[in-house]
Amino acid sequence: MRTSKTCLPLLAAALLGLAACTAPGTEEAAPSKPAVKAASEQLEPSELPAPEEKQPTKAPEDYSKKELQDWADEKMQQWMDDINEGWEDVVMDIDEPKDFLKWYPTDPHGHMLPFEAPEYGELLITLEPYAWEVDAHSDLAYVGSNTMLRIGERDKDLRSVTVVTQDGQFEYVATRGDWPSVEG
Repeated sequence: MRTSKTCLPLLAAALLGLAACTAPGTEEAAPSKPAVKAASEQLEPSELPAPEEKQPTKAPEDYSKKELQDWADEKMQQWMDDINEGWEDVVMDIDEPKDFLKWYPTDPHGHMLPFEAPEYGELLITLEPYAWEVDAHSDLAYVGSNTMLRIGERDKDLRSVTVVTQDGQFEYVATRGDWPSVEG
């Protein structure tokens, strides 16, 4: 445990206050006064509690169509940003999925249409027709799992990614529970 000289006076004061409140024979605790800390007693940045994660302010079903599309667009941008950052030695300038085809002409990610969100926390990815890299199930699973992993680490509200072919003949669903590394 890390100790700091600025925390010792606070710890001592807290222990004395606790002892006074719990001492035998004490009938009533003294009214508390707001604590004012000197600048030297302030917590160091590394000692500050971590900020709480942003929680959705609405139930998933209470989002408007525009809010859902804005959220889906944000997730697509996050996916492209992640590709640009993580693969900078291999690919660059991914501004839309089709750009991915410059470096990987057979990759199914290059055939993604704009993301949709049928509900907050659920992404729907439609793939336009193309010649399968492997087969329909494998290609859809690749896109779904890759998207869940890339975006799921950034957005704890992402619950599922459904990937479908444009004709609706094939579908794959990736859920957060399928990848323990994005849990929590």
